[in-house]
Amino acid sequence: MFCNGLGYGRFGGYGYGGAGFLMMIPMVIILLLVIYFVYKAINKKDISLAANRTSSNAIDILNERFAKGEISEEEYRARKEQLLK
Repeated sequence: MFCNGLGYGRFGGYGYGGAGFLMMIPMVIILLLVIYFVYKAINKKDISLAANRTSSNAIDILNERFAKGEISEEEYRARKEQLLK
């Protein structure tokens, strides 16, 4: 017989009794771990993008200074090599 429309059995667990909620605990833990690792991956990606942006800005400035004639070709190559390390 049905019990308050919840299904078979005393707690509506279709034969699992009242321990059906225990099956949810590992699922919740797995979900929280997935959310944590996605969060970490997004933050790590943002840091690397910021480093690339800074490096790109420095090379742009270096290129501009070389184009204006403020630095020699030798100095340009040495500084560019340092920036790309």
